[in-house]
Amino acid sequence: MTILFVLLAMAAIASVGLAAAGRLAAPTEAEPDHRPAGPAGDPIFDVVLRGYRMDEVDAVIEDLQRQLNERRDQT
Repeated sequence: MTILFVLLAMAAIASVGLAAAGRLAAPTEAEPDHRPAGPAGDPIFDVVLRGYRMDEVDAVIEDLQRQLNERRDQT
């Protein structure tokens, strides 16, 4: 019986840890964040568990690539 309580306690602790890490929740569709740039035009990214939100970084890279292509076309 003690083993059962230990296993239940371990499962509860693991589920709380997974929920805190954001791995237990169902995946949701991330909407693009159109926040203004920071001081001096520096982009601002949300910090998440493992770095920055990938969709925000990808949007900034796409925008910079578009600007670079426009400048190349002008010359």
